[in-house]
Amino acid sequence: MTVNLPIVNSYKHDSDKHDIDNISSDLKRLIDGDILSKEWERSIYSTDASPYEIMPLCIVLPKSNEDVIKTVKYAYENRIPIIARGGGSGLAGQAIGAGIILDFSKYMNEIKEINTENNYIIVQPGIYKSVLDQKLKKKNKFLPPDPSSSDMCTAGGMVANNSCGAHTVKYGSTIDFVESLVVVLYNGDVIRTKPFDIKSDDWNNLLEKQNIESDIYNKIVNLVNNNYDLIIKKTPKVKKNSSGYRLEQVLKNNIFDASKLFVSSEGTLGIVLEIKFRIVDIPKYKNLALIQFDDLTKAGKAVMHILKLGPSALEIIDAKILKMAQSSHPELKRFPKNLQAVLLVEFDHSQKDGIDKKMQSLKLKFQKINNLAIDLETFSDPINMKKIWILRKQSLLFTYKVRKGKKRPQSFVEDVVVTPNKLATFITKLYKIYKKHKVEAMVYGHAGDGHLHSRPLLDLTDPVDNKKMITLADEIFELTTKLGGSITGEHGDGLSRSEYIKAVYGNEVYDLFREVKNIFDPLNILNPGKKITDEQGVINTNLRLGLDYKRRNIQPHLNWQIKGNNLIKQITGYDEELSYENEVELCHGCGACRETVYTGRMCPVYKAQNGEIDSCRGRNNLLRWMIKTTGLNTDFEYDDDYGEAIFKHCIQCKMCHVDCSSNVNVAKLMAEARARYVEVKGLPKGYKYFMNLDHYADLGVKLFPISNLLIKFKPFRLMMEWLTGIDKNRNFPPFTKTLFSDIIKSSPPISNIQLDKKIVLFYDTYINYNNPQLGLNIMKMFEKNGFQTIIPPQQSSGLPALVEGDPKLGKKIAEYNIEHLVPYARQGIPIICFSPSAGISLKMEYLNVIDNENSRLIADNTYDLHEFLYKLFKNNELNMNFKTINENVGIHLHCHHLVQKVESDVLNLLKLIPGLQVQLVENGCCGVGGSYSFIKNNFDLSLKMGEGLFNTIKNLNQKIYTTGESCMLQLEYGTNQNIGLTTDLLFNAYSLNENSD
Repeated sequence: MTVNLPIVNSYKHDSDKHDIDNISSDLKRLIDGDILSKEWERSIYSTDASPYEIMPLCIVLPKSNEDVIKTVKYAYENRIPIIARGGGSGLAGQAIGAGIILDFSKYMNEIKEINTENNYIIVQPGIYKSVLDQKLKKKNKFLPPDPSSSDMCTAGGMVANNSCGAHTVKYGSTIDFVESLVVVLYNGDVIRTKPFDIKSDDWNNLLEKQNIESDIYNKIVNLVNNNYDLIIKKTPKVKKNSSGYRLEQVLKNNIFDASKLFVSSEGTLGIVLEIKFRIVDIPKYKNLALIQFDDLTKAGKAVMHILKLGPSALEIIDAKILKMAQSSHPELKRFPKNLQAVLLVEFDHSQKDGIDKKMQSLKLKFQKINNLAIDLETFSDPINMKKIWILRKQSLLFTYKVRKGKKRPQSFVEDVVVTPNKLATFITKLYKIYKKHKVEAMVYGHAGDGHLHSRPLLDLTDPVDNKKMITLADEIFELTTKLGGSITGEHGDGLSRSEYIKAVYGNEVYDLFREVKNIFDPLNILNPGKKITDEQGVINTNLRLGLDYKRRNIQPHLNWQIKGNNLIKQITGYDEELSYENEVELCHGCGACRETVYTGRMCPVYKAQNGEIDSCRGRNNLLRWMIKTTGLNTDFEYDDDYGEAIFKHCIQCKMCHVDCSSNVNVAKLMAEARARYVEVKGLPKGYKYFMNLDHYADLGVKLFPISNLLIKFKPFRLMMEWLTGIDKNRNFPPFTKTLFSDIIKSSPPISNIQLDKKIVLFYDTYINYNNPQLGLNIMKMFEKNGFQTIIPPQQSSGLPALVEGDPKLGKKIAEYNIEHLVPYARQGIPIICFSPSAGISLKMEYLNVIDNENSRLIADNTYDLHEFLYKLFKNNELNMNFKTINENVGIHLHCHHLVQKVESDVLNLLKLIPGLQVQLVENGCCGVGGSYSFIKNNFDLSLKMGEGLFNTIKNLNQKIYTTGESCMLQLEYGTNQNIGLTTDLLFNAYSLNENSD
């Protein structure tokens, strides 16, 4: 059927459901890819990394070129807008719109060819740049454009925006590396671009065909030829430019290349299906320098001096960003207090003496500019250089951490570029604008290109700040234009800057842009409202959090706005947690949770399934649509789709809290959502057996050894799955004959020696019901360090109940444990946890249900076992009488250890053992997710989450040890290897294993 909808730049939330259902059903008959058309699915695609929000009509996840072609033809025939989307990491609102969204990232993300002989690579548009980098590195090649968002941006998005990055100063932008494109035009026709000599027979033969391709090309060539001088005159003379259409690049020396026009066009001229990039050799030698400044303008002035040396990168970072980075990079605290900015200078070269000369020249130059700079530090070690580059790459992400009340860093003016010799002037005048309007801001960017990313702190729901958004844009873009710069260096025009393009290029060239758009897209269905728009005030229209934003009244089940918790402050840098509503709204949408090359653990579900709802961003968006007064129907909170979204797509690894650029505690948000859902709908099948784990584990011990035989008996497992909802394939640790707690009650103390120092052992589930010897060895180990171990009455930590939907039961368990632990905490006796999940429960999770003096005492006096032992070492109190262990071992860390920030304590402690060589094994989460992997239909998915880690371990010729008992279980199943616990190494070093019964 034919569905006629108006082509508009925005779409109301209450759009005609009948039309949407018809579009969805039509497309499902046409293509093999996935169609997402439910209101909740559309809502999570309504945003990207920008401050904007527009509800789409439906989302298509194409599986092939044919799917895309058919979708575009359908959109053409029915006059429906169509918007191409990659990682959704655009900062200007390019990838959202009131039409059909084509998300290429899930399926169309393959490398089709790598040709190292002829130096090119052919890729699909949905491949992430970081994945591309990994593959090319193995061939000693690279694609130089390297946006800091490379972990979450796609190749198609890079073409759409003309992405650049740190190395543009030497190598150029995406437009310089695109050799050809396969593009779907507005009507579904497909073209393959290539350079044409317009004086050649090839060109004449093309024109003779008189098809849509020849017609478009001929019109563009005539347009450029007839207006060439005007185009050159009005185009900003800067190295980076994504503003408008790059007409000055299309025709040079009689060579016409349509690829140049599609680059930076943001999907407004065609939909890219395939990209052929030129690639180059990775430089053999690199070195790096950090130059420190006590004034941002001085850093800007130093840029021209350094550019004369030919750096491969020249970056600037504001001290405000460095301050936010300190929570993740403690070594940054060594910077002087008067630091205001640093310049990061990189040189690369094919010869060692060449790189040495470059650095020597920089040192000499530093002597001449020491009236500008305060210090110079150089690096040649690859490990240290990588750390610094990670810091620079994460600058954008660190800005997301900044918040002052409801003011947040906003991205609408963050992409301006001027010539480098005008950078100092621009910085000075930029800060005068901010000062005039009493606005705080941060600056970082590509100083060598005169390219700055500047983010003012504004609350766009506040009328005053909302008005400032327009005022700042007007003044900053006017300043940029007066200095001959571009308002868009590499992040695209989108909704933020499209209405200002005319001011950059002038009316005449803008009319040429309008003509280009009409030639390629006469129906205005390709990403309408971007690049070419007659609307005014778009910059503060369709805001995600704007003047019309209102919240529903939510009564949370968990405690929020917790103050003064050491772990929360260590993670976020802030002394107070946000309210539930503010936490939901904290996500900027950057898409860092969608990275797939394991630069972080977040998010294992996304790494396994690659769907938007699998990402932290997707789930967070869903919750945000639930608290909006104009959001999803309140009944949806108890819908089965919602239940699956909050249970099936989060394993409570909690790595979002650490790895998310804004430190959004998505795990806690999911725990809150689950509590509300379960109160009405009840627990999903299987989960209740983990809520009160002690009851069922105790039953397993009482039935010993029959219980251990039954859990290995396939018919019993099948019956148990049917009855309980626990997956038949899940391996269980064997139950012990006697509880650890019973052994302690019935056995005399390990030693009759009276020890003055004491610790409390919180032993948790695994030690009590599965491995009492582990607990006894821990006690012996502490005895060797002069500590008497106290074992008060206790239950399992209660973490499953706290995070999986039954906080009332979780509170009862917490109350019991706090009651029996707090007398010792009051005496300052440390509480030691072996289990990482127990540690995080006592340190942080108990506060979510009991926030009082006692729970805080417990939180402040709880230590992970490794953390406490390494603390003893730092205080010169650790018994170092270790025997030598001549082994090279791999260490895997439980996610909850990473959240507790004890990674270095674990590794440094083990490195104290003579002869022991320790290698961190890091390639994602194992996927076990506590009780998650035990639930029917979750087990296979949990293995998929751990696949990267399993493969890494299989390829290592060394014994692997982990810090988590649940990780050990999963790793043994996934690798078919015997996996140890890190405590085994400590016991061995103390010769405790030899004496164990």
